[in-house]
Amino acid sequence: MASKKPRAQANTTPAVPLTTSKTSLRRYFGEKPEPESKSKMAEVEKSPAHSAPSSPAPSESSLEGNDLKTLLSQLPSKLDLELMFSKMERSFGDKLQSLHEEVSQIGHRVQTLEEEGEASALHLTNIQSLQQTHNEAILFLQRKIEDLDNRGRRNNLRIRGFPETQQGETEDIILLLTGLFNKILGRPLDTVIKFDRAHRALRPRALPQDKPRDIICKIHHFPLKEAILQKAKHLREIKHDDHKVLIFQDLAQSTLIARRALRPITTALSDMNIRYRWAYPFALVVTQQGTTYSISTPAEVQAFQQALKLPKAAVEDWTGLTLGQTSHASQKNKWQRTPKKRRRRIPSGNEQTTSPRGTTSRPT
Repeated sequence: MASKKPRAQANTTPAVPLTTSKTSLRRYFGEKPEPESKSKMAEVEKSPAHSAPSSPAPSESSLEGNDLKTLLSQLPSKLDLELMFSKMERSFGDKLQSLHEEVSQIGHRVQTLEEEGEASALHLTNIQSLQQTHNEAILFLQRKIEDLDNRGRRNNLRIRGFPETQQGETEDIILLLTGLFNKILGRPLDTVIKFDRAHRALRPRALPQDKPRDIICKIHHFPLKEAILQKAKHLREIKHDDHKVLIFQDLAQSTLIARRALRPITTALSDMNIRYRWAYPFALVVTQQGTTYSISTPAEVQAFQQALKLPKAAVEDWTGLTLGQTSHASQKNKWQRTPKKRRRRIPSGNEQTTSPRGTTSRPT
């Protein structure tokens, strides 16, 4: 029998363990692996002589299991979590307690300030009310003094327009006024008129180019003084010794200021052909259709304008006193703690809900 030759073994490469396509969990928990740099050189086939048999690689599942056990062992336990939460709770509790104390102190201070503010506002209201009372009393006294001053000037006349004599020369004012008044009354110029006094206004002598000082005289008989004043009002122009002369009733300074302040009212009355007169104590009086309207204080101006349907005009306060309404401070609610809001209970699917109107409905 022919002997059989043994078969030559074919050159085979050692078995290389196949790498799984699954990504390892190690990169989620450990350091990131460095990216492999790919070589641009062509791959060289390894000959059996150059390649050494490699040891079998450990399984991927075993490595992942070890990593997972290590990570799980490093997680905090229930006791650790309880300790951590208790520390956090104590820390937050201390901070909230200090915050609560600070808020309480602030609330106490706010309440104290509000109480002091209310006390100050009440005190201010009382002062304003007292000031209003004092102003009314002062105005009453002013009107009384003004009336007394005007009563003392009842027989006085003020003559404006007579030039003054040169300095050093004397002028006979009595003789000058006697001729003027007799001329106005249509009597002989030498008719005797009794004067209590007659003089220039008590201020320094005017310069020649300035207006001359007024002449103030007091006639002894009041009816004669009234007759002269009424005659002078009806004359368009009064001339004496080629000088234009004006004659007025002598009034207190406060009365002149009040009349000057009411000039917009008197102008409106004249434009509407409404007759008016001045009364004593000081007042502006209008009688229309049997009804009398008057102004004696600045507070009565607005009602006077509305009653007579006059155009609105700004009138100054000639008294220098504030007689308006007293302003009262608004009362505010005191500071108080806000109660905690209760959380609204969410009904379950089987419970009935009640609407704000009282109707009961069941959720679908």
